[in-house]
This record gives sequence, C-alpha cells and structure tokens, in this order.
Amino acid sequence: MARRRGSGHDEGGAHGGSWKIALADLMTVLMVFFLVMWLISVVDPADRDTFVESLMGEKTSMLDQQTASILGSELNPLDLKPPVSTEEIQQAMARVDPKDIDIEDTPNYTKITLRSDSFFESGRATINDRTRLQLELLGETLAGRGQAIRITGFTDSVPINTLQFPSNWELSASRAATVGRTFIYMGVDKDLVTIEGRADNEAVAPNDNAYGRSLNRRVIIMVDKTGRPAGVSNF
Repeated sequence: MARRRGSGHDEGGAHGGSWKIALADLMTVLMVFFLVMWLISVVDPADRDTFVESLMGEKTSMLDQQTASILGSELNPLDLKPPVSTEEIQQAMARVDPKDIDIEDTPNYTKITLRSDSFFESGRATINDRTRLQLELLGETLAGRGQAIRITGFTDSVPINTLQFPSNWELSASRAATVGRTFIYMGVDKDLVTIEGRADNEAVAPNDNAYGRSLNRRVIIMVDKTGRPAGVSNF
C-alpha cells in the first residue's frame, strides 16, 4: 500500500531542525555577552574605552563629548551664586527665636550658632518638626554657592550613655551630621561639607548651672568666604 503524502510525521521531519538554529543564535548572544563582561572586568579603562568605541563607532565619542560639555557648563564657577550674605541667612532663619540663633560675620567666614535645645530633642539628634523648615530654608540658601561649610556639634558636660550615643562625642557628631544631611538634601554640594563632634570641649559658659549648660549645647555652622576648598578654609 502506498504511503500517504503530507502526514504529520513528514511535516515534523521537515521542520525539526529549526530549533538548532535558534539555539545556535542564543549561544552566540550569550558568548558575546560574557565576553564583554569579562573584558570590562579585566581590561584597563583606557583599553576598554577603545574597545567600546570600536564596537559602538564614533557615536559613543560624540555622546561623551556632548555629556562632558553639558556637565562642564553646569559646574562652571561663573554659574555659582555669589557668597551668601548675612541678610540672606537672617531671612532664611526669620522664624527662629532670636535667642536661639546667633550670626557673626567676619571677612573670612560667617558663623551661625544654633542653640541645640531649640533644634533637637533632649539627648537625641532628631530635628524638631517646628525647626526642620528653618534648617531646610537655610540649606536652600547655602546651596549653589561653592562655599566650604564646616558644621560642629557641642554638648554640655553631663555624661550620656545610651545604645545610640555611648558618649557626648557621638551625640555632638550626630547632631552636626543631621544638620549637614539636611543641607545636602536641599542642594548643598556634599564635597563642601565637613562634620565634627566636639562633645563638651570649648565650653562657652560654666557647666555648673542649667543656663550655662544650655548655652554649651549648640551646633556651629561656619561658612567660608575665602573661596578655599573644604578642609583648607580659614575657620
């Protein structure tokens, strides 16, 4: 008896090799992928750039040049705002009780002293909700200036010993860091910010009474006016 033409078995045999082509394509793609990953991990940056440019063509170089041009224009010192003035700082902190802040202006720096009792909860480095807005406004005012900022926290001499703050060193540094993070969040360049904790050193009043201790609990913000980078300022 003659075999019927067009049976399902014959159709499967005619197309049974197509999966081999798809598998070969997949293996080729995977090989190229792992080759590129290996080159990225072992090849020197300069050689890697040459390799990438050879794959991507001149478009990569053109895009890199355009990106550098854009970033360069954004970081152009001519685009920075002028040094912050005392009047701008006072305006940003206008809602703060005058007894809780002191602003001192000198030829080399602007010194802003914040009384910790007004800005932080007792024994903590958390900003009070009612003063968070003022610190954010101050950070926004200081952003885009290109001025180095050093933030130093101070405490009174009463010891603290908690899981979070084993001593006044940690508490003072954490309070300074809280102010610094707020400024950075509002746009201040993090490379311009320096944080310090001084504990109960450099007391400005006796620690033998409540009022004196309250004066010693403070955060001082020094804004450099000399144009020197952070860490090399005239503080």
